[in-house]
Amino acid sequence: MASQIARAVLELPVVITSTSRPETTEFSKKMGATHTVNHREDIVKQIEDLNLDVPLKYVFITHSTDPYLAPAAEVLAPFGKVCSIVQTKEMDKMYGTKFLAKSLSFHWCLLGTKPYYGVDTDSHGKIPKELAELLDAGKAKCHMTKTFRLTLEGLRKGHEEIEGGSSMGKLALGVDVKGDGEPFL
Repeated sequence: MASQIARAVLELPVVITSTSRPETTEFSKKMGATHTVNHREDIVKQIEDLNLDVPLKYVFITHSTDPYLAPAAEVLAPFGKVCSIVQTKEMDKMYGTKFLAKSLSFHWCLLGTKPYYGVDTDSHGKIPKELAELLDAGKAKCHMTKTFRLTLEGLRKGHEEIEGGSSMGKLALGVDVKGDGEPFL
């Protein structure tokens, strides 16, 4: 969804995502990426080889942050921003690197921060409405790829899919989905 928001809402001219398989590359481009790089290869070189005519100002990390901090610092323009939704142990390694030299900033993005601290709680109601408007207008697409029955067995199958490392898009659990067992209600 982040790549779609980057293109449709922020109107960024370049959105690069990382993929490693032909099917995830195709899916990522359908979801808004203008370019993809293989995260199993040298990300910096791949981005340099794109010969982009715009500076990269933002990096959004939704997976293990640690291996992406150094490449992000390398490819970002001065005063760029890195945002992550996952924890990292490498934060102390930013000092003395291009993070400091380029005045890059790092931001955490945790969905529960506003309600937990009682800050701007009205915006949480607006987010799903704005997303629904984007979906209705065709500016964003649903990226749910599989649904499992909301049972213990369905939950296990969903976890196995994610743990296998080859899932793409979002997986969902549903009461009305066919499968084993009685759904949790």
